[in-house]
Amino acid sequence: MNNALSLRTTLVATLALFASLFSTLLQAETYREGVDYELIQQPGKVEVPGKIEVREFFSFSCPHCFSLESYTAEWKPTLADDVNFVMTPAAMRKDWEPLAHAYYVAEALGKLEQIKPDLFSAIHVKKQNLYTQAELAGFFKGYGVTEDDFNKLYNSFSVRVKVRQATALAKTYRLRGVPALVVNGKYVVKSQTGKTFADLLQVVNFLVDKERAASKVAVAQ
Repeated sequence: MNNALSLRTTLVATLALFASLFSTLLQAETYREGVDYELIQQPGKVEVPGKIEVREFFSFSCPHCFSLESYTAEWKPTLADDVNFVMTPAAMRKDWEPLAHAYYVAEALGKLEQIKPDLFSAIHVKKQNLYTQAELAGFFKGYGVTEDDFNKLYNSFSVRVKVRQATALAKTYRLRGVPALVVNGKYVVKSQTGKTFADLLQVVNFLVDKERAASKVAVAQ
């Protein structure tokens, strides 16, 4: 009786694995390496080992990054528990550095979820000039942060290191602009003319499934 139950459980698990692999293979006809995504030559480490990482490189000053926000806001709640979504403010240009610092200042203050959408909106909807340390210090006052406290965090060792690490990672992945979506440190989703943000997130979903299926195969072997 127990042997029969064990055999049935194994069979169900095997069928589920093959179903997942078959689904991935079907999607592979739609999403192709070199067309929809690129393989990273020097894969990076994920932030949370054991989880499939989706990392978005962005800048607050980028209008396309602002537009993508509404799509990811609806998409993130659909992610499974084995997926970790990370945002990375890459200072790929010198004038992006103050905004990258501001992101990590907000994170250090525990106010990121409040400040991030407001800063995006202030720049792209209200058309406020928030591109220098002084201008950003004034913006943070609206969240109960004194200019002195803002400047201390802005120039802190931990924030400066995070900005450097974010920028170095973008260079390692050879990113040419933002927004850029990287899956599990292995794949960069290609943003092409004619592709919507919803299309790009579908490619991300495919790559997540691809990584999940590969992990299951590795465990089964």
